[in-house]
Amino acid sequence: MDPAPAKAKPQGRLLVSTPLDAKDELEERLERCVGIVQALTNGLSEREANDALTANVCKGQQQHEEVCLGLFTLVLTEPAQAQRSYRDLALLSRDGMNVVLVKINQILMEKFLKLQDTPRTQLVWLVRELVKSGVMGADGVIMTLLKQIAGGDISNKNLWLAESVLDILLEQKEWVLKSGMLIAMSVYTYLRLIVDHGAPNLLSLRQKEVDFCIGMLREKFMDCLIIGRDLVRLLQNVARIQEMELLWRDLLHNPQVLSPQFTGVLQLLTARTSRKFLACRLTPDMETKLLFMTSRVRFGQQKRYQDWFQRQYLSTAESQSLRCDLIRYICGVVHPSNEVLSSDILPRWAIIGWLLTTCTVRGAVSGCCSLRII
Repeated sequence: MDPAPAKAKPQGRLLVSTPLDAKDELEERLERCVGIVQALTNGLSEREANDALTANVCKGQQQHEEVCLGLFTLVLTEPAQAQRSYRDLALLSRDGMNVVLVKINQILMEKFLKLQDTPRTQLVWLVRELVKSGVMGADGVIMTLLKQIAGGDISNKNLWLAESVLDILLEQKEWVLKSGMLIAMSVYTYLRLIVDHGAPNLLSLRQKEVDFCIGMLREKFMDCLIIGRDLVRLLQNVARIQEMELLWRDLLHNPQVLSPQFTGVLQLLTARTSRKFLACRLTPDMETKLLFMTSRVRFGQQKRYQDWFQRQYLSTAESQSLRCDLIRYICGVVHPSNEVLSSDILPRWAIIGWLLTTCTVRGAVSGCCSLRII
C-alpha cells in the first residue's frame, strides 16, 4: 500500500513562499502573536476585548510585545480590521510603538521583497498612520522605506512604492520639515528617480517629484546642503526640466536667493557626500549581494554571481541607469580591510570594470565620473 502523500505546507499570509521553503521564523512568531490576540478577544464585545488586551499587556514586557506584534500583524494581513487594530495598538503600546517600529524596519531590510501584495500595501498604510500620529522614530522608517525604491526600475510595484512614499511626504509636509536628514534623504532619492521617469505615461509622477524637490530645495536649502557635492551632479542630470533649470541658474548665478548662508556652488563642491546618501540608492538586497561579492567571492569565480545580479537588476534598458548608483556605492562605501585587499577576494576594480563593460545603453554610466565622490 502506497504511503499517504505528505500534506502541503500551509501558505502563510505574510510572506510569499514555495512548498520547498522552510517556515520563516519571523512569520511564525508573528502568527503566534496573532493567535494570542485572537484567543484573548474571540467572542467578546469591542470594549470587553480592549479590557482583556489591556489586562494582558499589564502582566509584563513579554505579554506587551506579543499583543503589540499581534495587532501589528493584523494590520498587515486583515485590511478590514486595520483601523481598529491600529487604534488598539496606539492605545495599548507602552513604549511609543518602539516594538512595532523595530519590526517594521526588520521587515523592510530583510523581508520586503518576499511580502505578499496585501501586507506590502498595508505596511505602507501603517507607515502613513504612524507619520500622521507623529510617532517618534517614524522618520527613520520612512528613510528605510525610501531605500526600497529601486533606481532604474519602472515596474508597477516600484512605481507604486515611489508614488506612495512621495504622497506621504507631500501630505505630511509640516512633519517632514522638522527633520533635516529626512529632507535631505528624500530630495536625494527623488532627484535620482526623476531621471527614470521620463516616459509619457510617467510624466504626472515625475511632475510630483519635481514639485516636491523644488519646494524642499527652495524652502530648506541649507538642510539639503548636507548632501554635499553629489547634489550638484543630481541637479545637473535634471537641469533640462524647466523648473529645475531655473533653480540651476539660481545655484550658479544667484545663490543667496536659495539661502543667505549659501555662498555659491563651490561651497557644495568642497563638501564631501556622506556614504549614507550613496548607500540609500541601493536596496538592501542589492547592497547585500555587492558586499558578498566584495568580501566572500574569489577572483575568477565571480561570473555566476555577476550573471545572477545582471538578470535580477540590470536586464532592461531602463535599469542601465542603476549602474551609476552601483559604481558610486562601490567607490564611496565599500572599503575592504587590508586582509581582504591582500587576499584573492574579488577586487572592487573588477566589479566596476564588469559594470562598465556590460552596459547596453550608451551614456548610461556617464554620470559616474562627473564629480569626485571620495
